[in-house]
Amino acid sequence: MPLVIDFRRAPNVAPFSFRIWLAGLFFGCWATTAAATAADCKPSHTDERVTVAHVHDGDTLRLTDDRRIRLIGVDTPELGRDGHPAQPLAIEARDTLRAMIKPGDTLHLHYDEERYDRYGRTLAHAYLDNGASVEAQLLQQGLAATLTIPPNTGNLACYQAAEREARQRRRGIWSQPEYQPVAATSLTGDEQGFRLVTGRVTRISDHNGNRLIRLEDKITLRISRKYLAYFTRLSPDRLQGHAVLARGRLYSDAGSGELQMKIRHPSALQVTEVE
Repeated sequence: MPLVIDFRRAPNVAPFSFRIWLAGLFFGCWATTAAATAADCKPSHTDERVTVAHVHDGDTLRLTDDRRIRLIGVDTPELGRDGHPAQPLAIEARDTLRAMIKPGDTLHLHYDEERYDRYGRTLAHAYLDNGASVEAQLLQQGLAATLTIPPNTGNLACYQAAEREARQRRRGIWSQPEYQPVAATSLTGDEQGFRLVTGRVTRISDHNGNRLIRLEDKITLRISRKYLAYFTRLSPDRLQGHAVLARGRLYSDAGSGELQMKIRHPSALQVTEVE
């Protein structure tokens, strides 16, 4: 018989052992990555060998056959465009990738479950001739943050390990104020781009099958219904009243103007307090 936890009947002060077990339930998807290392990122096989023509930014490049490749599992700072300045270390991320992969170089691509994104770019894990993971190197140097968009969840553990090393050593972006955790209550509404946001869940609602998680009545975390199946260990419906850390890109909703963040995978949502 499956175990069901009814948070509505849980006592305000749970026994210590119960709280430890409950924390393990929420943190399970994180704890399983603790022993992973960046060396685990090596591919089981190569799906295609390709030739690079141009590196556009820290996570996008173009091949000689004119295909655009978007690296799976990482998100680098955005270059300046439309009158907006470049985000911190965006140029450094691009230049590092350009130094790593020059025009005419060969890349080994390993595809995941989904081959293309909505912009028509080819999604792939990329490796150098010596077998080194391009994504892992960017993460280890602190020039990228992990980004998990199902169903492309391959290499998640080793990418998290590579990022964790950079974060602990405060390399690259992790030394920048924009990449430090910020309380939802301190958000002004003008913030854009990648953020780590902390806050207590004040409301959970359903909108056309999507879960909307409200933090401190300041920001809405949006989990699309197509991603809910991945939240088996960390059920959004059980987060009411809990303090969480959410990671992703902040944006202003076109209709309401309120701050929102898309949460696509449990790795982007961490429970920081269980009571």
